[in-house]
Amino acid sequence: MKLRASLILGTATAGLLVVTAGPAMAADTATTFELTGGGLALSAPATAPLTNAPAGTLTITGSLGEAAVTDSRGGTVAWTASAASTAFTGVLGSSSTAVSYTAGVVAETGTITVADGIATTLTATPASVVAPTTLSGNNTASWTSTLAVTMPAGALADDYSGTVTTSVL
Repeated sequence: MKLRASLILGTATAGLLVVTAGPAMAADTATTFELTGGGLALSAPATAPLTNAPAGTLTITGSLGEAAVTDSRGGTVAWTASAASTAFTGVLGSSSTAVSYTAGVVAETGTITVADGIATTLTATPASVVAPTTLSGNNTASWTSTLAVTMPAGALADDYSGTVTTSVL
């Protein structure tokens, strides 16, 4: 009988402990945050010498160096890199008849797709030279462009200069 009473008392005490522990409490906390976008930037070399050639050479070529677009806006709005050029003119009066820009292979980081550059004839009006077909979030694209300057057959031996302006929108 004593064993039975101890067993009943032990069971009742255990049941009391379970009842007095009570239910667990929970609370929700609503949280928010904002991802802010940055800017759109372009870098390109300040100067780039083209290859020297003897008088009578019709096409002068050379690298303009690496250009890069950094898009920190964090969105899906595409950008376009464009280039424009003045004529290449010598001190004695000869000047180029055409200028062509080839962006070449485009290296990409982030979620972006950009086709490699093709030859684009440049004038004083900016022309698209690199543009992504898709992008999302922050990304970069960089390329090393080649410039080809066409000279007339009668161009004089001289020092020639011109300006290529690269921009991004």
